[in-house]
Amino acid sequence: MSKPWEKKLPNLGIWICRSKRTRDYNCFAFAIRDETRRWEPYGYHWPEGAKKGYSADCLIDAYRTEGFEVCADGALVEGREKIVIYLNDQGGFLHAARQEPNGNWKSKLGDEEDIEHQSPESLISDEYGKPRIFMERAR
Repeated sequence: MSKPWEKKLPNLGIWICRSKRTRDYNCFAFAIRDETRRWEPYGYHWPEGAKKGYSADCLIDAYRTEGFEVCADGALVEGREKIVIYLNDQGGFLHAARQEPNGNWKSKLGDEEDIEHQSPESLISDEYGKPRIFMERAR
């Protein structure tokens, strides 16, 4: 059965639903395996000491508090956990996803489901932006 959000993701290709709909957490939390709260710079959880705002630098700063550092790309590396930050054309962050040990990627789609998709490029769209910044930490 087709999902309403599928038409917003023209590059999605093959995907697998991995959860039920929930507002308990968002993509920024989900990317780093936090399914207990929403991460937003204002009004929700944001790491203490991290710069607040919607620029890429602010989200990078927030993820650094969790042990992530910027890396070159999304290539699968044993022992490393990778995430990707999607940006709009103005450099604001719109979405984040995480790489699974099998090399596929997982995303929380707004208040909708979590899905597994083949690559960061699968979500390129006006709504999610483009995958621009990769980060990693030890698994």
